[in-house]
Amino acid sequence: MEINVKKIMKLAKLKFDENEEQQIKKHFQKMLKLVEKLKSIDVTGVDPLYYPHDRTHLRRRKDKHGKGLEKYEVLENAPDTFTDYIKAPSPLKGIKKK
Repeated sequence: MEINVKKIMKLAKLKFDENEEQQIKKHFQKMLKLVEKLKSIDVTGVDPLYYPHDRTHLRRRKDKHGKGLEKYEVLENAPDTFTDYIKAPSPLKGIKKK
């Protein structure tokens, strides 16, 4: 199967140089080989697995309402605060403006 990396890059709005394109193409080819290998496995008579374990009741537990922490307790446990707020690093740090 021929992989059109340029089309994938365009759809994903990504830009790579020629060397990176070749690496991506090799990676896609490895993934497709793995998928082909998985397709060759005979799974007749095997029931589909919906959960990774038999304890499905663990996924459906009821939420329990309990006593939460007081505001001062939360602020005491925070690594950095400013008045009544928890200070956190900016998620926009390092993003260049256009």
